[in-house]
Amino acid sequence: MPKVFWQFRNLAGGKKAELLLYGNISDTSWWDDEVTPKQFAKDLDGLGAVSEIIVRINSGGGDVFAAQTIGNLLEQHPAMVTAQIDGLCASAATVVACHCNKVVAANDSTYMVHPVKMGICGYLDAVKMNEYISALATVRENIVTLYAKKTGREKEEVSGWMDATSWWTGPQAKENGFVDELTHDDNQHAAVENRNGVLFVNSVSMGLPFEAAPGFLQDSLAAPPAASGFENTQTKKEETEVEIKNVEDLRKAYPALVDQIEQEAAERATNAERQRIRDIEEMALPGSEEMATEAKFEKPVAAAEYAKAAVKRMKAQGEAWLKNAEEDAGPLGNVGQTTPPKGGDKIDDEMMAAIRNVAQPQK
Repeated sequence: MPKVFWQFRNLAGGKKAELLLYGNISDTSWWDDEVTPKQFAKDLDGLGAVSEIIVRINSGGGDVFAAQTIGNLLEQHPAMVTAQIDGLCASAATVVACHCNKVVAANDSTYMVHPVKMGICGYLDAVKMNEYISALATVRENIVTLYAKKTGREKEEVSGWMDATSWWTGPQAKENGFVDELTHDDNQHAAVENRNGVLFVNSVSMGLPFEAAPGFLQDSLAAPPAASGFENTQTKKEETEVEIKNVEDLRKAYPALVDQIEQEAAERATNAERQRIRDIEEMALPGSEEMATEAKFEKPVAAAEYAKAAVKRMKAQGEAWLKNAEEDAGPLGNVGQTTPPKGGDKIDDEMMAAIRNVAQPQK
């Protein structure tokens, strides 16, 4: 199962709990996923008989099917569910918020709605494209209906907001019906950062280019950091004082950087493996297919090691051939020239080419 992106926590007294939704709402789609939704439902049920759940949100969105599943599970829970927007509530995160009984937002929080989007890979024919268009229309209709129910506005007005990709401050979102209350706490501020062109809010990547954020959000760069009340949420000052002792500390302090390093390392490893297999295939001689397959997959070895083994095998074959040639000469010591095996020159040439190939530096 993918690493969970949520965190549940029971609070003192046992009757109240918190759910933290910071960052992407699932890195993979919950469409046809039978494992992750069950885990979320299990974790939610594990809270026990709580009477109140606070859903703290600081997210740029993510998978709409995950958001719909989470929202519906929260809506069906007997507890009073309140969404607390600490920083950014955008895209799919708004779906979760609209399913809650009440939405409370910080004064300088940000709310964003936009058109439904779908990532598609590969080549599609007209029939398949129409199927995706139909799916988009269905998802859009569900979200528009949810927004209209939450805000009390007409579907046409809500659709217009989505089509325009609307960014609002907390008070503006309240005016439009998406937020029920503002915190009115002067000590709570969302910490907005531009980290290498990526938007971070309260030290969490929103997965959005900073330049795509609205002007009022970019202008809040100088705002003091927020006090979220969560143990694993750090302010700017705290973040600079964190002592990084291991990989997990580094991941918490610089999640985007660690993700980039891991992706680049995985790409390099994949390219190196492809090159290793390609080198072995180029060195493999007729009759050594079984040996090459074993070196590539069953008992993987470096191309240089395979070349050594191939040379050793050829040497053994040569010695066996000479021995057989001597035995064929007979006990009388007849003098004559033994005919070499057919294609011997070609094998020698291919063997030398393989050795030269291994001697060359890898690109």
